Amino acid sequence: MISFIEPHNPNWKTEFNNLKSMLLIVLGDLKVDIQHVGSTAIPNLFAKPILDIDIIIDHKTLLDDITARLIKIGYIDRGEQGIPGRFAFRQSSVTTPHTDDRKKWQEHHLYVCFSDSLALKNHLLFRDALLNDQELAAQYSTLKLNLIREIDMTREKYTKQKTDFIISVLSELGFDKTELNNIINANL
Repeated sequence: MISFIEPHNPNWKTEFNNLKSMLLIVLGDLKVDIQHVGSTAIPNLFAKPILDIDIIIDHKTLLDDITARLIKIGYIDRGEQGIPGRFAFRQSSVTTPHTDDRKKWQEHHLYVCFSDSLALKNHLLFRDALLNDQELAAQYSTLKLNLIREIDMTREKYTKQKTDFIISVLSELGFDKTELNNIINANL
């Protein structure tokens, strides 16, 4: 059995808050919101120990300035990667974002999201649904555990097989058919 998920770790919230503080220092004069999204943001949920962080911007003109600042502190700009309005940034090393003391940071995926993007809507509403419904979160955790127990499970297959659950939740939250199809296509 391959296992790339683990029980919820309360330190994930602390790590997010530390990263958020660092990012706000770098971006502090710009109007941004920084949110912890993904499974590590949900107490008691099994997750890959990789934080997902969204930097939210209302003004699309800020993107170039934010990108330049993130590159300066060690992030690699990966662009939209086929998901409109969501720009991915990856750590160039365990010390990204770079600090004077060369602090090692928890692995994380950083995104800059336009406030009106479908990707952001998906991230926030799915996270909030799990935070507000312990039974739903338990169902999602059980699904994840069952998936990793499957023979020949890979990270790619794992991600794709979670999509049906996510789509059913988003459908109940009022996402329309076009939005759901766009999310499905982004996860293929």
